[in-house]
Amino acid sequence: MSSASDFKEATFIVGRLVRISKRKAEIESEDEDGELSLLKFRLGDEMNIDISTIGEDVKAVIVDGKIGRITPIPGNPAGNHENSDA
Repeated sequence: MSSASDFKEATFIVGRLVRISKRKAEIESEDEDGELSLLKFRLGDEMNIDISTIGEDVKAVIVDGKIGRITPIPGNPAGNHENSDA
């Protein structure tokens, strides 16, 4: 049986991974008004990010204010950031 103190709050963010530096990551995401904003998060303990995901659309799991996982989104979903080679 777990206690209430074990509860972790998780949030999902979808956007473009812009930068990784000194245990921090920046993700560009659309806010509620459709405007792009730059979100800055600390990386969770023992969190490693593949440098090839910089500039790619990703889904990030934020747990207790820190990034717990970043997963690249294959392709470019409709309505998301423009990353075309044209």
